[in-house]
Formats: sequence, C-alpha cells, structure tokens
Amino acid sequence: MKGKTQYDKFLSGKALTPKQSILAQCYVCNGGSEGGEDCLGVNCPLYEFMPYRKSRKKKELTPEQKAIVVENFKRVRSNSASAS
Repeated sequence: MKGKTQYDKFLSGKALTPKQSILAQCYVCNGGSEGGEDCLGVNCPLYEFMPYRKSRKKKELTPEQKAIVVENFKRVRSNSASAS
C-alpha cells in the first residue's frame, strides 16, 4: 500500500526521500488509508506535490514571495560555500 510502507520506514527511524515523506504524510492525513484519489486538501503545504491531485496548476508566487525565495537561495549558497 502506498504510504504505509513509507510511514513504517519513517517510524523505524530510516531516512525518507522527499517523495516518500509526502506519501507517508498523505497516508497519515488520510487516516491510514492509501487514498489513490485527490484529497482536495488545498490548504496542505504538501498538496502541490500530492501524486493524486487533479489540479496540475502551479502556484503563482507574489513578487514579495519571489524575493524571499531568492534571498533564501542566496543564503543557502553562501552557507554551503563557506562550509567547504
């Protein structure tokens, strides 16, 4: 069952890929059910990555949100360059 395997892996302390984490969270959110359909949880931060969502429309960022993303990328790059 999709999601259950990933959730069990999480519970055992093993590392998950981003996709596995999303499937595990969807499993938990659906009450331990695999789902297999659009949950319509548009307020969920993981909804955009949910494999069964019907809407494939990308979320549009405001100019302010774009500026924050750019600043975060710059900070991450700066931190990784100084760590090496």
